[in-house]
Amino acid sequence: MTIRLKLEDSREGLVATISQRDETGKAIGSPSVFRVDSKDEAKQKAKKLARSLGLKVYGIVDKTGTDEAAQPWQVPGVGGAL
Repeated sequence: MTIRLKLEDSREGLVATISQRDETGKAIGSPSVFRVDSKDEAKQKAKKLARSLGLKVYGIVDKTGTDEAAQPWQVPGVGGAL
């Protein structure tokens, strides 16, 4: 089993989603979704959950700060794919 932390920007601020995954990467149960003040706060919550389950590591998917300027493969006016 693994723990995955996903960070995303939203209108309300930074949103963290913590989910438990099996060996194939499939979600187990319902994820926990909550607003956090910082990435460090979210990482501490994920770390605490991982440790409580006897795990030493957890994965992070950081989707914050992504915009079209950071994605050079997208050409303005052409769409999302080349």
